[in-house]
Amino acid sequence: MVAAYFQDLAKVFYSLRALCKENSTVCFVIGDAAPYGVYLPVEKWLGQLALAAGFKRFSFEKLRDRNTKWKNRKHTVPLHEGRLWIEG
Repeated sequence: MVAAYFQDLAKVFYSLRALCKENSTVCFVIGDAAPYGVYLPVEKWLGQLALAAGFKRFSFEKLRDRNTKWKNRKHTVPLHEGRLWIEG
């Protein structure tokens, strides 16, 4: 499931790169994840996929913490949600 998600987003980034003008900016609202207790640094991986598709840089702007209400989670990394800015 995780591999398919990132593979699909890689295709989206390649399509966007072909459609976006030079020096354009794209914004995705994303959150990192820890399915089954395994932490996934989603903003880092998606940013790297955007660079591989031909975008020039990416940055992450944290908006809020996630999953802070429940104490029975299986992971120890605090999760967050925010804007992934991709520039090309």
